[in-house]
Amino acid sequence: MFIAEDLNQFKILFVRQLKNMLSDDELGAFILVLANSLQDAFLKKELAEDLKNNFLVLKERHEIGSLKATQDDLEVFEQLLDLDISQLPVWQSRQAGQWQVIYNVMRKLRPARASSQVLDSIVQQFDDEKFHFNKPFLKPEILWQGEYRDRSVRVLYNKFPFSDYHLLIVVSPENNSAQILRQDMHGYISQLSSEVSEVLPGFGIGFNSLAAGASVNHLHFQGFIREQVFPVENVRDSDRYPLSVKWFSDAVASWRYIQELTEQDIAFNCLYRGSYCYVVPRKYQGTIELPDWLNGAGWLDVAGVMTVSDGDTFATLDESSITPALGLLLND
Repeated sequence: MFIAEDLNQFKILFVRQLKNMLSDDELGAFILVLANSLQDAFLKKELAEDLKNNFLVLKERHEIGSLKATQDDLEVFEQLLDLDISQLPVWQSRQAGQWQVIYNVMRKLRPARASSQVLDSIVQQFDDEKFHFNKPFLKPEILWQGEYRDRSVRVLYNKFPFSDYHLLIVVSPENNSAQILRQDMHGYISQLSSEVSEVLPGFGIGFNSLAAGASVNHLHFQGFIREQVFPVENVRDSDRYPLSVKWFSDAVASWRYIQELTEQDIAFNCLYRGSYCYVVPRKYQGTIELPDWLNGAGWLDVAGVMTVSDGDTFATLDESSITPALGLLLND
């Protein structure tokens, strides 16, 4: 079993673990739970009272100077102090031609981390001194861990989620592997996506290579549960996509293409949906000037879903702006 036996059990576990994470001296946990609670009305309702009580305690501790936290978390919390957190909106979504735009107010508070770095290769050595998913302080953020098909798997919450029921999936975390996709892991993830989507409808997996939106150089994938089709999934029936997209129905064929990109040091994003894999080569992050709303673009953006944290941008962003902006990422 991977996480849960069905979608209902998954959602119950998702909420329960979030509630259990809250404490009077864990500011980072509060931020994570708040950000996850805004995904939809169900999560907001389930977590509202616990968040309200936790916020009041943390606010009081901050006022008397007894709140210990990282500088990143303190800066986020100080932006929340003057707000009524109960009035923060859940994610909103609208279509802009073939694209989807999502308004997610918490994303503007996310520290940039490595997704803002300019790299000269997608192959980098793992560095134990930098952030990675074996850090002890991440233990409360684990949703589930166990074995699936003879590999250890750790699933964590995303602190600033941008896709439905957003998960961080770390396979064999003990190996300290860098964010480089190898054939055996690609095959494993392809099988995981196909099998779990039969149990959890809408389940899929995204992958960012380094220089393509990955913010942590520790091999990980991004899980989600979303039944709605991504715009990139329509490329099988359309030639209107502004990026070069290759789609495959078997892991062997998709691996040949991924291997070619890796050997040529070309950055790429992947989307695993059921038995399909979509691979999008793209320019390195930081090498071209992008609109603010597309900076840090990763697998979700190239899949056709734009996440914005400004209400005016959400209201005005249209297809005529999105299409050429995505086209700037085209690896030509």
